Amino acid sequence: MRRHGKRGGWCGYVAIGVGVFIMMALILPSWFWWVICSILLVCGGIWLLRC
Repeated sequence: MRRHGKRGGWCGYVAIGVGVFIMMALILPSWFWWVICSILLVCGGIWLLRC
């Protein structure tokens, strides 16, 4: 059996994350996503400033 390289594992995690995101979008209310987006933008900005 052939093993996937680093890219195969990384793509698998992305696919799982997108699937979970879509399932949560169907269940949770819209205001929740504004809160999540704002938190991600703040954390992403801090992370970019530290790099």
